[in-house]
Amino acid sequence: MELVFSLGTIVLVNVLAWITPGPNMFAVMAASLTHGRQHGLATGLGLACGALLWSVFAVLGVAILFDLLPRAVVGLKLAGAAYLVWLGIKSIRSAKNQNGDIGMARASDLALTRSFRTGLIVSMTNPKAALFFGSVMAAFIPATATAWFLSLVVAICGLLAVVLHSITATLFSTRLAMRFFARFQKTISCTFGAIFVTMGGSIAYAALRRTQ
Repeated sequence: MELVFSLGTIVLVNVLAWITPGPNMFAVMAASLTHGRQHGLATGLGLACGALLWSVFAVLGVAILFDLLPRAVVGLKLAGAAYLVWLGIKSIRSAKNQNGDIGMARASDLALTRSFRTGLIVSMTNPKAALFFGSVMAAFIPATATAWFLSLVVAICGLLAVVLHSITATLFSTRLAMRFFARFQKTISCTFGAIFVTMGGSIAYAALRRTQ
């Protein structure tokens, strides 16, 4: 019964983490609106692979490593912040060259592997993901958990990430969403850029402040 409750709780906290706006969700939203559903799904798949890796780290006890090496957490946060700022600047700069259907046509030439790689990097350098899997989720894994149970937790986390990010990509690549984006393309791209830069700046500020 304890294991069933633990699995149910892990599923719940994963869903709650998904509906809480953060770098992962905005990455899928931006890819879906800017480049279409396939790129949104590819970004989501990259994020899911990252979640799978983080869940493996969680069951292996990476939280203990973070406690022993606090500078590793700071380094991870700064790396994630820098990447988010880079994504933001890139989005703002691309807004200058966007022009309705022309911008979308150019976006379609983007390789899906790049979108996948972006999702993977965002996930692996996302401090929220590191803290979630390394502490919050790990707290719900019972000390008596067997190897098969830990493997099941990893599989569930990976599957949930694929499903949830696919939902986001599908919702933000509908005809209504794409028409809205085409109409306000530059504004939306600049908004996403500003969000990424703000997130990156706030993460870097918090990380550096804790080291003082």
